[in-house]
Amino acid sequence: MIPEAYEFKRIASRFRQVSTFGFLFEGIETAPVYYFGDQESFDSDEVGALRAQVIAKPLRLPHPCVVFEVKDRAPERAALLVYARQFDDRVEAAFFFKDQRKRQWTDCLIHAVFSEPGLAEGYPNPKLGEDEVSIYGEVATGIVWRALSILSQVAEVKPRTIMPALRRKYSKAGVRGWTWHQITIDPERLREKSAPQCGTHASPRWHIRRGHWRQLADGRRVFVRQCQVGDPAQGGVVKDYIVKGSAA
Repeated sequence: MIPEAYEFKRIASRFRQVSTFGFLFEGIETAPVYYFGDQESFDSDEVGALRAQVIAKPLRLPHPCVVFEVKDRAPERAALLVYARQFDDRVEAAFFFKDQRKRQWTDCLIHAVFSEPGLAEGYPNPKLGEDEVSIYGEVATGIVWRALSILSQVAEVKPRTIMPALRRKYSKAGVRGWTWHQITIDPERLREKSAPQCGTHASPRWHIRRGHWRQLADGRRVFVRQCQVGDPAQGGVVKDYIVKGSAA
């Protein structure tokens, strides 16, 4: 068994040519792969508690670009993938998965940008419905934060190697790097490392983010609609904006 990410790496060049979001997958053929085979442990409260320590500061990936793969327990999806890239002032990530029923990969569903500690802005695929945007946005950002939380602590990382017999078909497509990382999660050991959420280590407080324009890495300028973000349980920040002048 090897990560599903290698199959996507093999078709990545063709994918970039036909997808509007192809630019988000630049360099994925050579990106290291971190494979999380136990989704239940990956989604556990123990990992969630550790996340507070990661989101309190700017994100740092283990490599300039990296693939995080989580094996999905649902039979209709083979794997959940995030391809993340490190920039000087942010981390950008593309979320997608393999649809088992259609036997094909989805397009990028969410383009997530992490530019502030504890906050992420999501740019959804316009074909998604509102419910899908909410669900996939949480999944995409959750995979990044949880993967980094696990890697920052005591998870067991085992290097695995692609067998020589399979390398030829991948190398023809420009794939490089035959060693991938299998991550074993021990919730009990992670529990010992977690600390109560308080102060700056807590989840970001609920607030309204005003609509604004954002410049993307490829030069596009997109408008981000006003939305509510953060955790209401951590309190709230309400900002009143007063426009001075007389009404006509």
